[in-house]
Amino acid sequence: MSAPGAPIPFLRSERALVSALWVIGLIPVVYILTHALLVSRNVAYWDELDTALLLLLRLDSGPSWSEVIANLFALGNEHRTFTSRLLFATSYWTTGTINFAIIGAIGNLFICALCGLLIATAGTPVRRLRMGVLLAFLIFQLEHYENFQWSGASIDHFQVVLLAGASVLGLSRGTRGGFLAGMLFALLATFTLAHGLVAWVVGAITLGVERRWSRLNVWLLVGAATAALFLFGFSFNPGHTISALSGGSIRPLLHYWLSLLGAPLALGESGAAPFLGIALLALLGRAISQGAFSRERIAVPLALWAIGALALVAIGRADVTQGHIYSRYYILGALAWALVLFLQFEEHHNPAHPYRLLVRVLPLLGLFNILANAQFTHDAQSWVICRDNASEYFQRFGRDGLGRFTLHPNPEYASQLLREVEQAGLYRMPRTCKQRWFPDARITTDLSYYVDRINFEDQVVSMEGWVAHPGHTSAPSEIHVIFQSKQSQHIFTTIPQKRADVSAAYPQEEWLDSGFRFQRRRWLLPAEDFQIGLLIYSKGRAEFVMTAHRLDMRGGSIRRDR
Repeated sequence: MSAPGAPIPFLRSERALVSALWVIGLIPVVYILTHALLVSRNVAYWDELDTALLLLLRLDSGPSWSEVIANLFALGNEHRTFTSRLLFATSYWTTGTINFAIIGAIGNLFICALCGLLIATAGTPVRRLRMGVLLAFLIFQLEHYENFQWSGASIDHFQVVLLAGASVLGLSRGTRGGFLAGMLFALLATFTLAHGLVAWVVGAITLGVERRWSRLNVWLLVGAATAALFLFGFSFNPGHTISALSGGSIRPLLHYWLSLLGAPLALGESGAAPFLGIALLALLGRAISQGAFSRERIAVPLALWAIGALALVAIGRADVTQGHIYSRYYILGALAWALVLFLQFEEHHNPAHPYRLLVRVLPLLGLFNILANAQFTHDAQSWVICRDNASEYFQRFGRDGLGRFTLHPNPEYASQLLREVEQAGLYRMPRTCKQRWFPDARITTDLSYYVDRINFEDQVVSMEGWVAHPGHTSAPSEIHVIFQSKQSQHIFTTIPQKRADVSAAYPQEEWLDSGFRFQRRRWLLPAEDFQIGLLIYSKGRAEFVMTAHRLDMRGGSIRRDR
């Protein structure tokens, strides 16, 4: 018998079990968010050029407020991405620029926020734990690599899920404030992506089932007005064929919708996806027939929204994608599966042993998460390689389309747009050679150097050579290039180069790493007449020498002073 006041062994072990389950649930979350952080780059890629950079140019041109509003609500590929455009505009208004690594992090925080809200409102600690573990293993894995790795997907596709979820949560409160919040978030979801419109349908179903007739009337009125605003001036992208709206066969559309629903559990097996989609609908239908709608006022409506959203995606994208399921769409099916499985857990768990079912299923959830990561690792890595290759070639040549991959389907358009935003100082693609400042640098004559070549091209200024300090071992990343004019001074890092020829010519010195290569997009240097200098920063001391080479950015001439 336990001593008075001593911890009860059962409670102590249960507390340890709960803690262990939460820690296990955090593993996929930490893994995916860390992965997303490591691959994040401030690179404008594909959609981001049109949605963000073009908007910044228009905002910087001094438009009227009516033109600003028109740009924020403009139609693009059957969507009105007002909320993300407002975020881009806010970044411009507050900082004068935009950082896509930060935008991507905000997008990932959207899905984290939704999961946090669903866990916090799940009810008892046991229900919160079940909800948290299911969301962790189904959502935080590489099936969603586009969303987690690319702000062009996460900022809209994660944001609309959060807004739709917030709308459902507001309605579930049953209060006047919750009802108003539900309408506001449904409105924002509508002007995030087109399938945000489904939030109005689900909200109407919810209010009808709960017989909240007066609020249902208001909901329908506001929803109709919102839909009318969304459709005002609406037109389809001419490149998007939508056979479902032109009397085409419904069978391919239905097959694509079911595939979208089942894809998260199919692990890339396209043949199994439609059958899993049918299973998802059957499980949800059974739960609703047994009264789950009244018991689960968040899980059921939100699952219905995700399923309805995928139906709208199927209508708009079945023909465009030729049946391929893009990673960005997986989030809707994964969310639906997490919520439907949550309903199954609530139905079949043993109240006397509330954690037993979760513990038994946990190995399957872990196995699914591992297999999903393994299945989609190649796709995730390929996406990063494509982006980084396109970015690297743009840095090297100052134009898009010269590498194996491109920053945009229209490389000429991308090159011109990027040049305009960089010249305006609104955004800069990653630079190979970055600007540095050395206020305490001192001039010296005790440096050996040679400038092999200076190239002045239409897009890029480049330079190669070597520089070293006699009696000192050369080290990578020490060498900098100076551009000195009467008006300004600019110091840049360089790309280290091995120089076996220099090492062989000076065998008494250790100058193998004395080589450098410099390149910079031409429009990022001011139109001034520069003298070229070389600087070595080593052991906390910066020393430089000014060469006889000059580069006149006003006319593009290269000369050497005598």
